Formats: sequence, C-alpha cells, structure tokens
Amino acid sequence: MYMDDIISPLPPRQINTEENTLTDDKEEILTDEIKERVDLPVEKKVGKGLPLGGKLSWFGVVGGFILVGLIGFGIFKLVSGGGAGLKKEVTLNYWGLWESDSVLNGLIAKFEKENPNIEVDYQMQNKENYRTRLEAKLEKGGADTPDIFRFHSSWLPMMADRLEAVPAISSRNLKMDEDFFKVYSSDLKQGGSYMGIPLMYDGLVLYYNKELLDAANKNIPKTWWGLSNTATELTVRDEDGNINVAGVAMGATSNVDHWQDIIGLMIKQNGVDLTKMDEVNWTKIRGILDFYRFFGQKQKWDVWNEKLPNSTQLFAAGKLVFYFGPSWRMHEINQLNPNLNYGTAKLPQLATIADADPQKVEDGLTEGQLTNISWASYWVEGVWNQSGKKEAAWKFLEFMASEKTLADFYSTASLTRDFGEIYPRKSMASKLADNKKLATFVENADTSVSGWPSSRTWDDGLSEELSDYFEAALNTSSIDEEVRANLTSGISRVVEVYKITK
Repeated sequence: MYMDDIISPLPPRQINTEENTLTDDKEEILTDEIKERVDLPVEKKVGKGLPLGGKLSWFGVVGGFILVGLIGFGIFKLVSGGGAGLKKEVTLNYWGLWESDSVLNGLIAKFEKENPNIEVDYQMQNKENYRTRLEAKLEKGGADTPDIFRFHSSWLPMMADRLEAVPAISSRNLKMDEDFFKVYSSDLKQGGSYMGIPLMYDGLVLYYNKELLDAANKNIPKTWWGLSNTATELTVRDEDGNINVAGVAMGATSNVDHWQDIIGLMIKQNGVDLTKMDEVNWTKIRGILDFYRFFGQKQKWDVWNEKLPNSTQLFAAGKLVFYFGPSWRMHEINQLNPNLNYGTAKLPQLATIADADPQKVEDGLTEGQLTNISWASYWVEGVWNQSGKKEAAWKFLEFMASEKTLADFYSTASLTRDFGEIYPRKSMASKLADNKKLATFVENADTSVSGWPSSRTWDDGLSEELSDYFEAALNTSSIDEEVRANLTSGISRVVEVYKITK
C-alpha cells in the first residue's frame, strides 16, 4: 500500500504560502464587518444620544476621521495578509518517535484549524541516540529546540530537570487521576504534578502458540512454576538433542528479545528494592537470576539455547510455544507469518505465600495466593521547561490526549498498520475489546508497573547500564561472590548516579 492510496478520516494539512489569500467565507465575513462598521444608521454613526441633524463636537468629528482611518488601515492589513487572524503567531517544535507525518498531519491540521494562531512543526526522529541528541539540543537551546518531545517513562530520572510539570488545570481537564491507567501516576508524578502526558500504553504480555498448546492439551500457565513445567514438557528435540520446538524464550540474553523486561517484571513481583543492596534484596535477586538461567542450562532439560534464532523470529515461524513481547511486536509477527495461530495472555505470577503448594496455586485451588503485577513500557509527551511557548504546548497536548483525538489517532494509524497505539484511558478500553490480542494488554494495564531494566529504550544511560550489569551476571557459569559483588556494586552506582529513589 502506498501512502498516496490512504484516505485519512482527518482533514489534510494546509500548506502555508508566502501570499495569504482570503477564502470566499473570509471575504463574506469582511464584507459583513465593513457593513457593520461603515453602513450604520446615522444615529449610530454620530454617537449615542445625537439625533439626526444634531450638532457634532469638534472632538467627535476628529475622532470619527481617526476611527474611519483606523478601520481602513485594519482592513488593508487584513486583506494584504498582515492580520493576526491569518498569520501564525506561535510555532511549536515537536519531536516525536514511531509515528510518521502521514499519521500526525491530519491531527495537527485539525488543531491548527481550531487554533489559527498556533502552528505545529512535527519532526519524526530516528531512535538511534535519540535521548542524547535530545539532551544536547535542550542544553544548547535555540529557535529550533523542541518545545514538545517524546520520551520513555524510564527516562524520567534523567530528564526531570528538563521537563515542565503539567499544569494542574490540564491534568484536571484530561481527568488524568481518574481516567488514565494507574501506572502513569505512579511513574510520572513528582511533587504531586505529572511530568508528561501519555498518548499511548504498552507493556509485556505472554504470547502463546495456540496450535502447539492445543495439540498437547495444555492450559495457559498462571504461574512461573507452571510455565517452567509446561515449557519443559513441550520442548521438542531431534535425535541429536537439538531443539526443534522451544518451550519458552528464556535463559539467554543474546537471542531473547525483551529479556530486560522479563527481569524487570520479576524484580517487581519479587519485591526487590534496587536502592538497598542488603542481604534480603540480594537473596531475592539471586533467586531471579537462578530461575531465569534455569531455562538455558546446558543439560538435557534445557528449553532454550543461544544456537536458536532470535525469539521473535522463532515464534513467528511457529517453533516457539511461549514468547514475551509488547503489542508492537504483533506487526512484525503478522508480517512474518500472517497465518500463525497465536494468542496473548496475562503474565505468569509468583505465589505470595511461602510453602504454598505450587500445583494447587497453578490449578486455582487456592485463593489470593498470586501476585497481580504486570509490566508497562511506554512513551510520554513532555514540554521543555525553558520553552517560551508553554501555554500553546499544553493546549496542543490537551487536544492530543482528548478522547476524540485519541480515537482519530488510532483510526488514522490503523490505515498504515494492523492497529494504532493502545489508548491510555480506561474509559476507552471497550473500543479494543473486539481485538482479543490487544484486549489482554488493556485488561492488565491497570495492574502494571514499570522500572528497570527496560528493553529497547535506546537511552544510552540508566536502563542500558543496568542491563549491562544484569547481562554479565546472567551469562556467567555460576553465581559466585565475585558476580554478586559486581552486580550489586553496579546497581548501587546506577542508583546513585541517576538519583533513583524507588
């Protein structure tokens, strides 16, 4: 499909030219205005209380000439293109990611029509080195510095001193506390104020191959214990021991997409406090490392190894039972294999009671013995705190985050791919109910958390540095004291450098 063939439900973006011309309706408005100001009844022309033929004062005559002159000059300026009604007074520079001009231009055109004194210059950025380029630009300043920019939620410790807090009136207008998923208030609030406005939601879910699961008459696992058992049973090897069908993509880092998110999820579910590297928290981290490594051990029961293709590709090929991924991976999977029969499910959970019978917990025979924590990873729109156009910027973001615009945003994006960005509002969840795969994300969004490490944020900072420390620990032959020292000191260094407080 070519972009020229796409018919957007939104109006096309108007192109500004050097010569502003009046449309027919503007000429009619001008004509009516002239008539109202010039062709008035005599009593209105000469002033209130002066009857026809009444005596005019010298000041009235002079004032009348001045008024007529000013009206004439104003009409001349308006017709010649010098009037504020036809001239853009504020230009907002907007740096975005992922969404092309073809998707955003219609929305921007609608906003500009409703706000004729504001123009929005949208620029889709390359993800590579995006954060460092953005930081450098905000540091330098200048006319082309972005007033609005997209950033990942995990960047907040690195970006906080560049961000303007969302005005209270804007958050109230948008009902951010009431209608947006809880993870946003948990992540984005500082000192009682939001530091950005999300236009989307995404996170991690468990993808599963329906045919492989049904053929083995297995249920979708509810717990990590259940996942390990099912994945082990469904792994298929040839006579030489090579894996033909992998149970789950876990146990390595080089060919497991989103392994960082899996580790981050376990950190939250297991109650790890990264700001305290004491014995209690190390024991929890050690348990996570051992469990993740279990799936890739060089033994007869391993379900994954580094010889296998990339996890996304293997799942699309129909040779992987369970795969962890965000919603946008569906676009890639559907392109690679349009006929793949797969679904999405809630993430595996941990038992909350020590010594609970894992089989009974997995079978749902015990109540209230599972965590209820999902994983979020999303992008947010922020406003530069040194911008001289903050009022216009918040007006634009309020427009973008409104229910009507979000619906238009989704519809327009869906013309170029399978679906648009998941709505950040709880009240809009029902709009995605018919898409069973997307519905899983929405159903678990309000119990989601975010944190570190987080995959594919391209931050060249906090998350990537923390990922490096965890990767080194996961890829060692054994978790010894040296590995412990390197990992815990690395975590503490990152926490200190980026001033992480939770």
